[in-house]
Formats: sequence, C-alpha cells, structure tokens
Amino acid sequence: MKNLLLLLSLIFWVQTGLGQVQSVKRDERLFENGLALRQLVRDDLSLDEIIKTDSLEAVKDLARDIKETILYKAVGYYQELVDSFPKSKLLFRALNNKGFIELELKEREQAKLTFQRILKSKADDKEFGGVGSGLMAEPYANYKNRAAKVLADMSIKDSNYTEAIKYLDLTKRYPYRHFCGNEHAADEIYMAELYAKSYLGLNDKQKALAVLLPYTLEDGIADNSALVALAYKTLLGLYSKNELHTMYEQAFKNYRVEKIKAKKEELIHYYITFLDTKIELDAWQLAYLTPGNEQETIEEIYKKSLLYKLLTEQE
Repeated sequence: MKNLLLLLSLIFWVQTGLGQVQSVKRDERLFENGLALRQLVRDDLSLDEIIKTDSLEAVKDLARDIKETILYKAVGYYQELVDSFPKSKLLFRALNNKGFIELELKEREQAKLTFQRILKSKADDKEFGGVGSGLMAEPYANYKNRAAKVLADMSIKDSNYTEAIKYLDLTKRYPYRHFCGNEHAADEIYMAELYAKSYLGLNDKQKALAVLLPYTLEDGIADNSALVALAYKTLLGLYSKNELHTMYEQAFKNYRVEKIKAKKEELIHYYITFLDTKIELDAWQLAYLTPGNEQETIEEIYKKSLLYKLLTEQE
C-alpha cells in the first residue's frame, strides 16, 4: 500500500510538473519526467524484485501491470520530446533512454527503429554526460557505439548473423570512449563475445576462436568468464577434452619472452601460443620477475585459469 501511494503521488507530480515549473524548459521537463518514472520503477518501487521473488502470482501480475503502465508513460514523455523538440540538446539522450525502455517492454521492432535512428543521426559520441557521467561510470555519451552493439545483439538473437557483424563493424567508426582502462577491457571482451557468436551462427568456428582465444586468460581487469565458457564449448566441437588439456598444458611449458623497447626503457612480455594463437600472460604478476625465475608464477597462472578448471573438472 505504501508503494502504491508513492506511485500515485509521483504520477500526480509528473502530470502537473510542466505547469508548475516555469523556469525549466519544456524539453528538459519532459526528459526529467521520463527519467523520474524510470527511476521509480527501478529504485523506489522495486517492482523487478517483487516480480522475481514474491510467491503470490496475483501480486506479481499487479507489479507487472504497474511497471508496464509507468514505463509506457515514460516512453510517451521521451517520444513527445523527440517529436516536439528535434533540436533539443537532450534529443539523443531521450532516444537512448526510449530505446532501452522499449526493449524492457519487449517492443523489439520499435526499439530497433529507435537505435537505428540514433545511428543515422548527428549524435556525438564524444559528448560529455553519458550513462552515469562519472569517471568510473561512463563519462562520454557513446550514443552510436552503444546503439550499434544493441542492434548487433538483437540481430544475433534473431539469428541474423551477417547483419550482426555489420553492426559490430560500425563500432570501428564509432569507437567506445571512456577514461577507465578497466571499462575498455570489459568492452573488448564483450565485443569479442558478440563477434564470436556471430561467426558461430555462420558456422565459422575458426573465425570465432580467432577472436575468443586472445581473451581466454584472466588479467584481473575485467570479467571474461562468459567468453571462456563460449571458447571452451566451441573447442569441444573440434577437439577432445584430453587433446585440449594436453595442448593447453604444453602451451604454458613452451612460453615465450619478448623484449619490447618503449621510449627509454625495455619492457618484458610473456606469451603462450595455444592453437596457433598468441596469448599474453598477466603482466602484473610477471612484471618484476627476471627471465629464468618465472616458472612458478606461470604455473600458477595456468592452474588458476578458468579454462584449466573446465578442462580438468570431472564429468
């Protein structure tokens, strides 16, 4: 009851807000209304938690109805902004938010049109003030980069793998922008996974492995577990588990050391070659070791890797 009263109060506030605040431009108010309703669903009412955990089906149904009603209202505010203020500085943020809410509402075709519109627009991915807008969040807008990845993921789910690759290739024109190296690492892993799924959909396992294998070792920067699981499943379609275990173990035994000159210093990099793929070992763990004294650390990297655990687990 408390949450229902909160819902009714906020909807009343949103409905009357445009007339009450004259100092705020109408496009800004429309954007804030849409944002407030989305936050109401996600943060204040905890509707998703109710839908997932409540044991009473009637309560779940009510939560779904309330969520849907609020989200459609939010989409309406964003759509009004897009239609009425095509030159608004908030236009592309509104389209971005509208697209993700449409996905949540399972309005897939409408969401696809929304994200395609972003790609065809003059949206600037370098614009400051993206999702979260903080150093460790997403300081740049990344409108087109994000739209391309969403459309690629949708195409994969629709089994349109050629179209998915087309969208993924667009990210080379609209690269991901962030201040944080961890976020770039996470993005590279995600992109490799999307490309691999597309190639696998086209029954090209070799191309899939070419993008998967370089990211199969953990470096502590970003989570690659989903990618390793996909690589493992793909490899089992080409080799036996015992064959893979032997080749993987041998790759670590035959690790290589490369010295690379960088400005006035010389950097030492360690690599393994697994299935003709050069994979760099975790630089942080090996940074202060001298060649000839690294065997124990490399053995530790090998045995702690997720791929090793998958290859050695009992059936």
